[in-house]
Formats: sequence, structure tokens, C-alpha cells
Amino acid sequence: MSSATLYSVSYFLVNYVLTHIGSVLPAPLNAWITNGDLVTGLAVLVFGAILLGASMINTIVLIWWERKLLGRFMDRRGAMHVGYAGLLQNFADGFKLFRKNTFRPREADWLGFFSGPTAYLVTSFVIFGILPISSGWNSGVLPLSLLLALAIFSFAPLFIFVSAWSSNNKYSLMGGMRSAAQMIAYEVPLLLAVVAVVIVSGSFDLTTIVYEQQNYWFWGPLFLALVVFVAGMLAEMERIPFDLPEAEAELVEGWNTEYGGMLFAFFMLADYLRALVGSILVVLLFLGGWTMPTWVPSAATSFPLAGIFWFMVKTYLVFGLFVWIRASLPRVRTDQLLRVGWNRMIPLSLCAVFLAAALVLAKCVWPFGCLPSMGV
Repeated sequence: MSSATLYSVSYFLVNYVLTHIGSVLPAPLNAWITNGDLVTGLAVLVFGAILLGASMINTIVLIWWERKLLGRFMDRRGAMHVGYAGLLQNFADGFKLFRKNTFRPREADWLGFFSGPTAYLVTSFVIFGILPISSGWNSGVLPLSLLLALAIFSFAPLFIFVSAWSSNNKYSLMGGMRSAAQMIAYEVPLLLAVVAVVIVSGSFDLTTIVYEQQNYWFWGPLFLALVVFVAGMLAEMERIPFDLPEAEAELVEGWNTEYGGMLFAFFMLADYLRALVGSILVVLLFLGGWTMPTWVPSAATSFPLAGIFWFMVKTYLVFGLFVWIRASLPRVRTDQLLRVGWNRMIPLSLCAVFLAAALVLAKCVWPFGCLPSMGV
């Protein structure tokens, strides 16, 4: 693993700047500026700013990527007219939403109405501080980083339901109840699919899981777990064919009916942040993360930031699969969606766990190779 991490680089930059600023100040101010606690605090802020900027940029590019792909799938150009190839269209849409006034219904609960969308967006941002993008993205090993990421990811039903209830609209409340029921129904098979990965890798640490895929990626021996995980992620992200709680094409839109302007932009931004997180988790758990197969030429993996480059290529390809599913499948009714979640996905996820345990006991995943030492 590389010795230089994103946090260490942030700490070096802050320490370098403060040292040179303090050199031209009186001794008391110099001692205060170069204090270790101040440097550490500013380094954490710089680290968070880099994470925020990286997640925002990738989210905006992800929206552009989806619009372009949908235009191709539907054999049309798409509503992308601002800037070269529509690259500035998302900025124009964002400025439009943030300039609009946000109206709160007269009988709506003030605290829940404003805190629901904010908490939904903030928790989606927090996950990026946990997910490793490359060997040098974060420092240290988080033994339960996978469990922590999934726990934060599962906060969404609570905030969606609070936002729906606080709107004082019966249609929003029904949409919030449908959303909570859907997410809870698909969280169980999603977690069981993750258990299959943990059994084979022998760790809840995402970095360790990535390095355990050096010989082979887990999508081959754990293909059933991959299918369950992708379906569960689509339901968690409320994307077609599991987008009925939002019902974007309907007159009454669902749990965010009463929201507009900046708060509505919070919901839309958080939805794409969760789509980015879902794509990243698929890459980390099943597609080798930032590593590449041994047969790939060394020139393709030895250039600067090669790990981040290949990681993002995989992430955008996975999201392209999500868009392909959106363009191909119709919306599923609520009763069908819940029936599939409880009656089909859970048995399939249990089969995936049983298969993973059998592979560990056999200590072989032919034709993919031998299991890593952590899992046997």
C-alpha cells in the first residue's frame, strides 16, 4: 500500500503553508499557528473539502453520463444544450433550482420539513469519507468500514419517512410509507449478499476485500450474490424498475410532492450521490476495486493515479448498467416489488451465502483459482 495518503497530503500542505506564514510573524503567533492541534484540524477540513469536491464533481458528471446514455438508448439527442456536449446543462439546472423559493405548507411540521432533506443529503456525503477509492485515498485500516458504510446507507428510509410525514400531505405520507417498505424489504437480501463476500474475503474492511481480489474478482464465484446485490441497490436507490415510491412521471409525485427549490435539489442530489455510492460498492465488493487483472500490461497500471482512473472507469461502467436497466424495464407495482423482495430475493441471497460457504470449505473456486488465505 502506498505510504502517501490523501490525509497525509492534506496534512503536508497545511503544515507547509502555516510554517511559511508563521515564519514572517512574531514568535507568539508563529507558535500558535504551527501548533499541532491547529494543523491537524485544518488538515481534516482540507481532507473533507477534497472529499466534498470529488463527490460533487462526480455526481454532476454522473447526471450528464445518464442523460447522454438515455439519449442514445432512446435514439434522440436529449435535452443537453448548454455548453459543449451539454456539460454545463447540469449546472444550469442546479442554479435554476437553487434560485427558486422554497415554500412550506401551512400545517407542515417545520423541523421535519427542513431537517429531513438536509439529513438525507448529509448522510449521503458522509459515506464518501469511508469508501476507499485507491490505496492512497485514506489512511489506516477501518476494520468495519463495510458495515459502517451500509449502516449509514440504511438511514435513508427514516429521513424519507420524516420528510413525507412532516409535509402534512396524505399522498406524500403514502409515498414515504411505500419507500420505507421497499427499502426495508431489499435491505435484508442486500446484507445477505454482502455476507457472502465477507465469508470469502474473511474481512469487513473494504480495503482488505479489494486486496483479496488480486488473483480473481469476486463477480465470478459470487455471481449470484452480485445479482442480488445489484437488484437490492437498485431498490435502495429507488431507480427504475423500483422507483414507484417517487413516481416521477405521475402528477402527484410521492414523498417529495411538497418540496421545491433548494430542498428538492437536495433530494435529487442525494439520489445521485446514493447511485454513485451504490456503483462504488459494486466495484469494491465484486470488481476488484482499483486493482486490475495480472494479464493487463504494466504500462496501463503504472502511470500516476492509475488506481483512481481504473476505479472510476469501473464505477461509470456499473452506473451505465443501471442506466441500461432504467431504459429497458418498466416500473414494478408495489405489491410485485415487495413480493419479489421477500419471497424471491431472500431465498436467492441465502443460496449465495450457502454457495460462498461451500467455496470456502472446498478452498477452490475453479476455474477462477484458489481462495485467498483470509477466507479459508
